[in-house]
Amino acid sequence: MTDDTVDHRKLAVGYFNAAWDLIDLESRTPEQCRDLLGLALASRQHWIEAGGTDQNLAVSDWQVAYAASLGGFGNLALSFAQAAVDRAEAAAAPTWMKASVHEGLARAYAAVGDRAAYQHEADITRDLLAQVDDKDDRELVASQLESIPVPS
Repeated sequence: MTDDTVDHRKLAVGYFNAAWDLIDLESRTPEQCRDLLGLALASRQHWIEAGGTDQNLAVSDWQVAYAASLGGFGNLALSFAQAAVDRAEAAAAPTWMKASVHEGLARAYAAVGDRAAYQHEADITRDLLAQVDDKDDRELVASQLESIPVPS
């Protein structure tokens, strides 16, 4: 199969949704955590191949960070979460997306046990959420923020 016949956008979306199915599980085995990370990375790579926008890549970086956080790969989560924030800011992303990527950074800081940095990012997320008009977007990001295990 040549690159011309590959629908990278379709693959990116498919891998994103498959990763999301694993995120939605109440608990994951170590193998599922590795699969989740692999799916998120595959989605990200296909967005790159498809010529995805900075917003597409911000969401991809956010999902990789989320997967890494859930899998216990805290430093990897921090790297991708910060990249998501940087991309969203550079792309002048909508406020709900900025709130979402800051939620991801809060989650990554929680994964490495940095309570102060987690709290700082959680506060930024809440401040941004207060500016989001769409109730569904606001509630989705708020529920993700509330699902983060707060470091002690």
